[in-house]
Amino acid sequence: MVISTFTVPPGRQQELLDLLHANAEEVLRHQPGFITADLLATSDGTTVVNHARWTDAAAVRAMTADPAVRARMAPAWAIARPVVQQFAVSSSHVAAE
Repeated sequence: MVISTFTVPPGRQQELLDLLHANAEEVLRHQPGFITADLLATSDGTTVVNHARWTDAAAVRAMTADPAVRARMAPAWAIARPVVQQFAVSSSHVAAE
């Protein structure tokens, strides 16, 4: 899984969310190895988090090396550069019935 955290300039959170949403719908979801992406926004407008699941690290490397993906992300990166981290799931929990 990849978690990208964006610290957003004042008043630009929705613009960034719109760009990331379009990128996910039009580009990322068609990449080999893509599973899901969740966009999270803080209520104070300062942060956006993209939580993306991929089949494996090789799929993430291929996506990040794709010039079309990089070009598509450029407008979002012009608003805020993300801190990107890859994680492995240590455990998962669901609500009790």
